[in-house]
Amino acid sequence: MITRTSLRSLNTSSSKSCCRCYSQRRASPHPSLVTIPSFLSPEEHKVLLVHSLRLLDSPSRTSAAARKLRRQWVKANPGWDPTSGEFPADEATLWEEGHFDGVIRGYRETLVRAGQWGDEARPGSSLASALDKVYSLLPPPPPSSSSSSSAGAASSSSSTSPPSSPPDYLILHLLHLSSRGSIAPHVDNLEAFGRTIAGVSLGGDRVMRFKQVSEPAEGMTRDGPSEFDVLLEKESAYVQSEPLRTHYTHEVLEKAVWEGKEVGGTQRLSLMLRDRVPADQQTPPSL
Repeated sequence: MITRTSLRSLNTSSSKSCCRCYSQRRASPHPSLVTIPSFLSPEEHKVLLVHSLRLLDSPSRTSAAARKLRRQWVKANPGWDPTSGEFPADEATLWEEGHFDGVIRGYRETLVRAGQWGDEARPGSSLASALDKVYSLLPPPPPSSSSSSSAGAASSSSSTSPPSSPPDYLILHLLHLSSRGSIAPHVDNLEAFGRTIAGVSLGGDRVMRFKQVSEPAEGMTRDGPSEFDVLLEKESAYVQSEPLRTHYTHEVLEKAVWEGKEVGGTQRLSLMLRDRVPADQQTPPSL
């Protein structure tokens, strides 16, 4: 059972205790989790939500059945404005009912590659500024000795071309949950991803739950509770690193009770960032 723990007792309780993270107080229950309430301004939230939905709704990412469903809903709801920064109703979207690994239900998703934001992400635009803020959650790694030899050529070419969005060292993933969507407990596949993940929350509040499933490896922090909840508020961000990445499961609940109030049951769209593992450092899949 997950119980509340005061901020003071958070620092003195044993590593096997459970507690809640009161993100509005800028406190985290675990040293490997950083929570940032009000990371986005309302204007940044709106521009990111509008353009993320536009990307998810694009013809290349939707089926003919999904586009037909949306047209029918828009015809029945002519007052809906796609630039309002609000979600259309659940029935306007054709949701995936189950992820290939059974972890996510009631969702749609896409990977964002360089150039897919379009011209509206040109440098100096409101979208580019908001995206740069998101990308700042995971700064680029220090240059290696092999890459420093080509730094001069790269810098000269980059001075005449706009920066990549997302940057080459990042993987950007959009995950849109329906009002009934949820993410079951799981540990991420790390074969092609780094050991740090950042998330930015758009839309409704949800609760994310962490549970320890194995002992942290040597050299990793062993402080912090074995089970805890975090409130993912609209406009907030978080950064999750080891040992939470590989020694804890995490899940996003459809509904939960937080400080006596029900949280969830509304749509949520998250921008997920992962640091890309170089090809020569990736772990080949086991046979």
